[in-house]
Amino acid sequence: MIMHVIIIGAGEVGGYLAQRLVAEDIDVAMVEIDPQRAATIGAELDIQVVVGTGSSIAVLKDAGVERATMVAAVTPNDEVNLIASLLAKEHGAESTVVRVENEDLRTKDCEQLLSAVGADVVIDPDAETAEEILQLVHTTGVDEVYPMADGELVLIGAALSEGAPLANRDLGEIGRSLGDDRKFMFGAVTRGDETIIPDGDQVLLPGDHVRVLCKKNAQPELFKHLGVAGSRARRVLILGGGAIGTHLAESLEAEGVQVTIIEKRPERAQQLATSFRRSLVIQGEITNTELLRAESVGKMDAVIAATGEDASNVLACAFATDEGAPFTVAVLHSLTLLPLIRRVGIDAALSPRTASANAVLKLIRGGATAVATFLESDAEVDELHIARGSKADGEKVSNLGLPNGLLIGAVIRPGQAPMIARGATLLEANDRIVVFGRANELAAAKSLFRP
Repeated sequence: MIMHVIIIGAGEVGGYLAQRLVAEDIDVAMVEIDPQRAATIGAELDIQVVVGTGSSIAVLKDAGVERATMVAAVTPNDEVNLIASLLAKEHGAESTVVRVENEDLRTKDCEQLLSAVGADVVIDPDAETAEEILQLVHTTGVDEVYPMADGELVLIGAALSEGAPLANRDLGEIGRSLGDDRKFMFGAVTRGDETIIPDGDQVLLPGDHVRVLCKKNAQPELFKHLGVAGSRARRVLILGGGAIGTHLAESLEAEGVQVTIIEKRPERAQQLATSFRRSLVIQGEITNTELLRAESVGKMDAVIAATGEDASNVLACAFATDEGAPFTVAVLHSLTLLPLIRRVGIDAALSPRTASANAVLKLIRGGATAVATFLESDAEVDELHIARGSKADGEKVSNLGLPNGLLIGAVIRPGQAPMIARGATLLEANDRIVVFGRANELAAAKSLFRP
């Protein structure tokens, strides 16, 4: 049975989500109120696009709500998203995902409201992006950090540095040198524009971007092998006092980090100065190089550019890097400037679109415990459940007949510490497994883990 997914809102989040779903042959209908934007995305993805608001039942019916596996309401308007969820559930949709950014609507007082509209998953792209940045600030030097297995495993993404101990060695040799008690596994390697799921013959070269599944307590050892710092930032400059910057500053201030915020809008800067007790708030342009120098941008442990203006974020981070800042992160709402990130020395780029897509894909994957997608790659990492009676139940990893491009990285067994998977690892019902692959390969392999 072909899944039918309705996405309401063709903005950065909805557009990216549609791309991911179309890539694995899921039937997608888009609802967008702006006719020009609707025409653009319809031409780009060759999907059904209905012009109108998601709060109209007539529009939802035109999009096929009666047969919808899922409706994802991800417009910037919380009220439209909530109404769309209510209408969708009343008219046959199996599940709904709702984007809600107003913090008042996410409190306990509003739990009954969210329950009434039938929202299965509630997401806040800005808050989730801030959480991803926080993980990077905790381990500067890497550009991706995704907790898996309830935090017992961590997916690390980083560029292999020149002179790193693992550079110019193949994965088979690396595995043999680590011995039987392996604490991490290389799940994906990106070189240039190509990402592969590697085998033992893959040689790692300086400049390769690697994604490694690592036991939580083995991160310092992994960072040493990769030649990256992996250190915790204590002085952080946040450029932009919007939703992402504010969420991040609140978390960092609670951890005792020394935070400076630069915000362009005078009224917003005044609000932030009143609400933050220990953080320094300065009103000014984030591209004002004299201001950045005055605030010792080059001496900060981390510089985070999180305004709504992508070009300003990239320019400010590039200047910070040139001034000597050891770690910079730029938030991108469009992917137009993504190719510039590495060229100008920016360490990491994040977008609200990936955080939201991960939450939606967890439902698409049949209740996956965790999903991680990436801006610069079509690779994906899923944490899946092995059902009793499935082909994987009672089978060794090497005997599963996994398709090329699919790799089991770890096994999480109830009551035991996570195990890095090997060919001889025996899988059991109720295990959770961490799997590397591309969206279409993961979708095709789901039958191995279901009854």
